[in-house]
This record gives sequence, C-alpha cells and structure tokens, in this order.
Amino acid sequence: MNNTYNYFVSHPDEFKQLVAKDVLFLHYICPQAEKYIYLNSHLNQISFTLAGDKILHVNGKAWPMTQNTSIFIKKTAWKQELGSTGWEILSFYFPDSFLQNFLKEYRELLPLKSLPPVPSDMLIKIEIDAITRAFFYSMIPYFTEKRPPSENLLELKFKELLFHILSNHSNLEVLAYVNSMTANSKPPLKEIMEANFNFNLMLKEYARIAQRSLATFKRDFKETYFTTPGKWLAEKRLNYAKHLLETSTKNVNEIAYDSGFENISHFSRVFKEKFGMAPLQYRKR
Repeated sequence: MNNTYNYFVSHPDEFKQLVAKDVLFLHYICPQAEKYIYLNSHLNQISFTLAGDKILHVNGKAWPMTQNTSIFIKKTAWKQELGSTGWEILSFYFPDSFLQNFLKEYRELLPLKSLPPVPSDMLIKIEIDAITRAFFYSMIPYFTEKRPPSENLLELKFKELLFHILSNHSNLEVLAYVNSMTANSKPPLKEIMEANFNFNLMLKEYARIAQRSLATFKRDFKETYFTTPGKWLAEKRLNYAKHLLETSTKNVNEIAYDSGFENISHFSRVFKEKFGMAPLQYRKR
C-alpha cells in the first residue's frame, strides 16, 4: 500500500509540486490504471478535482470526487476507485502542527461558537463557494513558472485557502476537526484504528498515521484495547469479513482485500480456523 506523500515526493519529475515549509502543493493527472488501489497518508490533505472523477472509500462509506468538488482527508488510508480517465487534481499535504499554528493565529476571526461535534469520518466534504473555487484555479500558473514562487508567498496562499474554507459556515465540521487539535496533541487512537483496521498496513504505518513512535503506539494500544495490535487486527478483520459474507454480494477475493488480507490462501485458512468452515462454505450456508 503506497503512502501518497512519500510517493509524490520521491517522483518530482512525474508530478508537478511546490514546497512551502511544511506544506506540499501538487498538480497532477492521476495515473491510476487498476479499478481499485489502496493508499494512505500520515498527513492531512485538501484535494480539489479540476477534471474527471474518482471515488474514495473509507470504512464502508464513499466520497465521489467530481469536477469542482473538494474534500478534506484526515491522516488515514483509503481505497480509491477508478472513474473516468484523466482525473486532474490539486492537492495540499500538511501536518497537524500547521493547522494548530494557523488556528492560534486566526482564532478570533473564525466562527468557533456553536461548532458541531467533531466528525468521526476520516473524509469531510468541503463546500466550495465562488471565492474558494477561484483560488484553486488561480494556483495552477504557479506550477509552470520558470522560477518557483517563494516559500513565504506559497505559505500565505495556503493560509488564504484555509481561511476561506474555515470561515465558511457550510464547513463547520472541518473547523470542528481543526479546533479539536488544540486539545489533543495526538489524534485519538480509537478513531485511527476503527477507520483503518481493514487496510493492510504494517504496524509502523499505523503508528505513523497515529502520530506516534512504534513503541508509543504499542503502549497506547495496549492501554486502549487491553491486547496487542496483531491480535486485535486479526479478530477485527475476520469479523468484518464474516459481516461482508453475510451482507454483501462481493466475491471472496474482494472481501479478503476489503478486510485487510493481502493473501487469499492465508485469509481462507484463518477464517476456517475461527469459524469452522471456509469463506465460500460459510456464505453458502
């Protein structure tokens, strides 16, 4: 499973990109050829579709990405479904610390009263108005300038984007999430695990998304779930696969992948060990 941030940074010749301190700006046409790919990022992300479409899937929910739509993606993994060819997109990657500092700087100017509950979904739709849409399109020329714009200018431009999004009363859920970061130095472990257990991530990748060292992640996990990550993930994935066999029309291979298993033979063996019969037999019964 690819970490998108790492992939983009390691392929600067394939994807137009600009860097402003902690923020990565990207403008590219997605090269996805498979129907589904599995991705993750340890940074927050704002994406805006310029053309084409994709569908992002997390935790049983789907978020269509069509022209002139935008989405806020928390630190998470997701399944990306192929849409039409030529999905052209602007993306901005940034750490929690950038949002925390931004909120300190502009707190008095943002509509922080009567915020809704912090959304548990890892993806939040961003409502676009004329100003925000114009901002996204105004960024495109920066990627083709002979001399890249200064980091200070790019940082100011990104702050402008954040301010327009967060000051829009239609985006109070995004603001609620950003505001929650002032009370939590690290994202809640349960939120990360419940949304990502069915992705085939290594423990160090879960730890990175959860903004913890591997040792701290294991310790916090034991304090939260009273078991080890490996045991919890195995149990959670098998029960999820059982649920999909009972309620969906997906084939066994799809269910294995959607439950976090990369190897079909391994999935069939451990499923039979737990439930007494192979996945296909279980479905027929």
